Amino acid sequence: MFKIVEKKSLNPTVSKMVVEAPLIAKKAEPGQFIIFRAKEDSERIPLTIADFEREKGTVTIIYQIVGAGTMELDTLQEGDCIHDFVGPLGMPTHTDGLKKVAVVGGGVGCAIAYPVTKKLHDMGAEVHAIVGFRNQDLVILEDEFRAASDKLVMMTDDGSYGEKGLVTDALEKLIAEENEYDEVIAIGPLIMMKFVCLTTKKYGIKTVVSMNPIMIDGTGMCGGCRLTVGGETKFACVDGPDFDGHLVDFDEAMHRGTMYKDFETHARDEECNLLKKEVR
Repeated sequence: MFKIVEKKSLNPTVSKMVVEAPLIAKKAEPGQFIIFRAKEDSERIPLTIADFEREKGTVTIIYQIVGAGTMELDTLQEGDCIHDFVGPLGMPTHTDGLKKVAVVGGGVGCAIAYPVTKKLHDMGAEVHAIVGFRNQDLVILEDEFRAASDKLVMMTDDGSYGEKGLVTDALEKLIAEENEYDEVIAIGPLIMMKFVCLTTKKYGIKTVVSMNPIMIDGTGMCGGCRLTVGGETKFACVDGPDFDGHLVDFDEAMHRGTMYKDFETHARDEECNLLKKEVR
C-alpha cells in the first residue's frame, strides 16, 4: 500500500498527489511512468511521473479527472493509500548532449513536460518552454516552468492568459527569431503533437514526442499500446513512451484511441452513479 502524503487541486479537473514510494523514487527519471490501481478492484491506469524526491522517497503524479479510474483515484485523500503503484516503467527521456531545447507542453501534458524541463535546466541546457491551455482557469505549473526555463511562453486558445493562439504559433515565432534548437520535445494531446511535428519537420529540427496510448500491463505483453513508428510496430510501454515524432503515425494512434470511447463513457457514468449513492 502506498500512502498519499499530499493532495492538491491544480484546477477544476486536474489534481496532484505526492505518494510514498521510496523504491520508485530511488530509480525514477523524467519521462518514465507508473501504473496504479486506486483500490483492489480498480482498473490499471498508467500515469507519467510528474516529479520525485529521492531523499524523501516520494513520487508525484498529476492526473486529469476524466474517466472512472481517475474519478475513483480522486476519492482518496491525504493519509489514504493507493492499492498498487508500480514503476518506474518505460525508457527515460534522452537528454545527454542537448544544449538548447524547446519543450512544448499542452494541457495536462505539461505535467509530463515539467520534469523533462527541470532536468534539462539542471544539466545547464538553455531551455525554452512553451505551454498551452484552453483558458486561464486550466493553467497548471506556471511557477515551476518559470523557475526551470530560460524563456517561458504561455499560450491560451482564447487569449484569457498569456498570448492568444496555439503552441505551434509560439514555436514558429521562436524559430523565426533564429533560435537553433538541438531538439524539440512535445508532450500533450495527439493532435497538438502532430502539428508540432509538422512545424518542426519544415525546419529539419529533431522532435521527440511522448506517447500515452491505451495500456494494460506495462511490460509489452498485452499489445494494447502498440504504435506504428517509421513503418514498424512499437510498444509505448517498453520501447517508449518517447519516439521520433517525425516517424509516428499520429492518424492511426488517434483512431485507435477512440476504440474504447463508448466503454469508457459507460464506466464513467457508472462511477458517477456510485459516487452519488455514497454521498447520499
